[in-house]
Amino acid sequence: MKCHFIFCLHDHQPVGNFDHVLEWGYKDCYHKTLQVLEKYPGFRFAVHHSGPLLEWIESHNPDYIETLKRMVARGQVEIIGGGFYEPIFSIISERDIRGQIGLMQEYCASRFNVRPKGFWTAERVWDPEIPRLVSGFGLDYTILDDNHFRYAGIEEEDLYGYFLTERLDHSLRVFPIDKYLRYSIPFHMPHETIAYFREKTERLGECAFVYGDDGEKFGMWPGTFDWVFGQNWLVNFIEAVLKEDWITMTLPSEYIAARPPRGRVYLTQGSYFELSEWALPSRVAAKMVRIHKEIKDSGREPDFYPFLKGGIWNNFLIKYPESNALNKRTLLLSQEIADLEKDGNTVDEAKRELYMSECNCAYWHGLFGGIYLTNLRHALYVHLLGAEALLARYRGPGKSLIEKDFWNEGDAQLLFRMPDFSAIVVPRRGGCMSEFGVYGEKFNIFDTIPRRYEAYHEDLKNLNEDEPGKNGEAVKSIHDTVTVKEKGLKRYLVYDNSRRYSFKDLLFGSMPDAENLMLRQSPVHDMGNERYEEDRPRGEAGADISLRARAHCFSKSPEIRKSYFFNDHEPEVRVRYAITGGEGLVFGVELNINLLGGHDEDRYYELPGVPREDSYLDAIGFNDACREFRMVDRYSKLVVTLTSTGDPALARYPIFTVSQSDRGFEKNYQGSSLVFLHALRGQTDTFELKVRIE
Repeated sequence: MKCHFIFCLHDHQPVGNFDHVLEWGYKDCYHKTLQVLEKYPGFRFAVHHSGPLLEWIESHNPDYIETLKRMVARGQVEIIGGGFYEPIFSIISERDIRGQIGLMQEYCASRFNVRPKGFWTAERVWDPEIPRLVSGFGLDYTILDDNHFRYAGIEEEDLYGYFLTERLDHSLRVFPIDKYLRYSIPFHMPHETIAYFREKTERLGECAFVYGDDGEKFGMWPGTFDWVFGQNWLVNFIEAVLKEDWITMTLPSEYIAARPPRGRVYLTQGSYFELSEWALPSRVAAKMVRIHKEIKDSGREPDFYPFLKGGIWNNFLIKYPESNALNKRTLLLSQEIADLEKDGNTVDEAKRELYMSECNCAYWHGLFGGIYLTNLRHALYVHLLGAEALLARYRGPGKSLIEKDFWNEGDAQLLFRMPDFSAIVVPRRGGCMSEFGVYGEKFNIFDTIPRRYEAYHEDLKNLNEDEPGKNGEAVKSIHDTVTVKEKGLKRYLVYDNSRRYSFKDLLFGSMPDAENLMLRQSPVHDMGNERYEEDRPRGEAGADISLRARAHCFSKSPEIRKSYFFNDHEPEVRVRYAITGGEGLVFGVELNINLLGGHDEDRYYELPGVPREDSYLDAIGFNDACREFRMVDRYSKLVVTLTSTGDPALARYPIFTVSQSDRGFEKNYQGSSLVFLHALRGQTDTFELKVRIE
């Protein structure tokens, strides 16, 4: 009896993660794991580190790189490559895929004296084009979840090896990751894994078992630090495996050299099973979760599993339009960089910034915070705006406009670029502004997302927050965790019916208050999903674009006209309004501004008559008349000044989303909603709202 055990770790931290998180991860996970593994040269393994993590480790703890280099030289470790900044290959350009892979290959060659033969596919998102896209770099294999192979009709007994696939004569070897191992390591006792190997090997003959999953399971996932290190799970596991002479620790490239493939396979686009649930529209995902549970409870999951499949990763671009907007901005920048290079320009710094803005983590959401983490979204805009700022000198002085359906939604968006900032106006979405990004500070102040229903909100609704043993209890697998990080979250399960863009027009039958606005308890006619038409030729009366729409609400049909004026010399936008036929209604202009910190001493309102203790950005407030106020961000050295004519009332409230994380349900501050409220009195009411960034 003989089996091969191919053990692969994937260590990753996203672009923009907090330094203290990286410090904690290094201390309690990455370094700790490597220290243990170094003591057991016979426990051979493959490891992938993403570029953001490698760069942080090299600058903060270079000894780690040297240790890993020694372990590679003595034959214990095989380095796995991939896209340097961990992009999803299916949503970036072919040139960027090749650029990111080349960057990783060069990095590994210079630090570890090897060019990887295998590569990690971010989130194990497979696309049939990948064999062609990665060709020419000496890459021979990747590893994917076994459900990819089950969907292709591969039977369970054939999964213990590797397969050949190809695209247009570019071939690639693909290892299936064993789902049982992914769930059992490091959560089950070592002898259970040994027993699993024994049962399969005795029944099927010589097998290759592949484990490939997050290195963060060894110290960073809840409860794992004490379990893996304090209770010696990792040492016990290694020693249990090495004690069995019929188990051979094998590196992936060695196994390929020694054993033939199990056969040929063509895999459909997809990822691991859980992600296929998360990628579905939330109400459909909730149905899939129920169906999957019914099948599991029936005991027939093995029969149904090959035929139970959800969505593909790209569906996140539909589920979260803000992700799609970011992605399409990177595609535009990628093409601009390629065009400049064709003309003989060297734009390597801008290209590096672009690659960093392609890091996948803030583009989606599943078990971890993802798109709901404002620091991660902000980091992508930092690098996107950084790349755009570097390219500004090639555009020449003055204002430029690109009018195109970047988002692939059927209607054009307008991207205005000034020397110091960029702005996007979306006529199809209420004539709103979706981006206001300043180049100097590299900050998009309109980076907010709405409160959306997620399938797992059903778990929160059904959770008794006071039930002993449910809240805060350490469990061994976060896939089954239902806990809350704070009480009272159900209050925040409020859902918006349009995107959280700015200069969004709202109509009310009477003056609302701030709390009712936050909880969506005030009757409102939201124009955020309405199409606005151009009102007059661009440039007339100095306006960059003028729009109009008619509302039908509260037994009236007011006409809304608004014109955008972008300052050529400083980050400033003015929007001039004219409302006709709305007498007796209240007209609201909603701005959604995210300065990243809701309850932070360095971020606050400067509002006339409002004391400092009530000026946090997560405060709820109402001012009867407010012509001008400021939002201050001392941390980012940013001040946003908002000025209005017409003495509007101001309602302000925080935008909190409720999402799951590895440590339970949490609420996240996504920005502050500021609604300027005008009581309409005349046949035509006019006013102007200005936003300036300093």
